[in-house]
Amino acid sequence: MATKYRVYNELSEDEKAQIATEKQWHKRGYCPVENEGELMYCNRSWSKAVYFRADQVRRMSETELALIRAERSAKDAAKRAKERAVALAEQEAQRKRENLNIYRQKCAAICAAVSKRPTNLKLVFDLETTGLNFAEDEILEAAITTVDGEVLFESRFKPAYTKEWSGAQRVNGISPEDVEDAPGIIDKIGEMAALLQNAETVIAYNGKQFDIPFLERYGIRLRPDSVIDDPMLYGAVVYGELRGEGEDVNYKWKKLAVLADYLGYKGANWHSAAADCIATAYVWRQLQESDMIEKYNENLAKLNEVSEETDTSF
Repeated sequence: MATKYRVYNELSEDEKAQIATEKQWHKRGYCPVENEGELMYCNRSWSKAVYFRADQVRRMSETELALIRAERSAKDAAKRAKERAVALAEQEAQRKRENLNIYRQKCAAICAAVSKRPTNLKLVFDLETTGLNFAEDEILEAAITTVDGEVLFESRFKPAYTKEWSGAQRVNGISPEDVEDAPGIIDKIGEMAALLQNAETVIAYNGKQFDIPFLERYGIRLRPDSVIDDPMLYGAVVYGELRGEGEDVNYKWKKLAVLADYLGYKGANWHSAAADCIATAYVWRQLQESDMIEKYNENLAKLNEVSEETDTSF
């Protein structure tokens, strides 16, 4: 099918030499007499521009030239200011990362000095943070409970370098004012490490992907023989909502509130770290029940059947 407009890049070199856009004419000191140029595609990506011939433009007056130069100068100044702002923001972010790493190294030294006294405790923990970026975000709140819901540790923390976290605040409800007088995590990290580093089992909802890697940034290292239990992973199988196709079919992960409700939890106050620990403990206990284990095995078998049925490989 023929295109409605000509394509500039497909013109001969002689044709290209005789036409230019309004901006290109401005650089030569000319402007269109009237808006009678030819609209054509610049290239095959289909961006368009109006091109003018030499007989469709006139030389600009000194006043017009001065206005064009002033406009161009203002645009250049705005571009340079934006580039400077971006560069300064990146420098500030880099300084924050470096300072935060130094702070975390100090926390790690405290954790490393904690006595190794292995226990048979099964502990649940949860974090609230300023965001999801392991390199730049900080811990705002942490809680540790037993699997029976007894709170062993709970504290909020004033971030060392992060001043605001509006996105995370909409989720966890913790504002900068809420932690203004809170201790720094460096003042409490030893208490957390004494519990978690000596525990036999550590349970955290989405812990393998988020909470545990976040804690590791602050130097908490679990026992080499500890069991890391994430109810989100096998809870998804029990819930039983499939997603994907073929070899990619799997059970969809569910938010803690959704899975807890499905299992009959009646708690509230979501996104307090301690409340989330208590809900996670409830979910963990329910998933240990024989009927839940049976349902897990049934759904796992169903998943294998669906995967085989939709496998199109030869």
